[in-house]
Amino acid sequence: MPPVFDETKCIKCQKCLTSCPGYILEMGTNAPRVAFPDECWHCGCCRVACGRGVISFEFPLHTLL
Repeated sequence: MPPVFDETKCIKCQKCLTSCPGYILEMGTNAPRVAFPDECWHCGCCRVACGRGVISFEFPLHTLL
């Protein structure tokens, strides 16, 4: 699953956009959004670059078992 963004915490610094090695993110109206969800590498670079707790990854339970 691609990253999920909490729009209430985002300050639109765009650090996540510049850190993504797959270049799948783009700036939306209130927060970044995933432009190409199937291309996400799930590397977590965007989450680390953010540092504000805006980005999370949600995986369905069956993918973790």
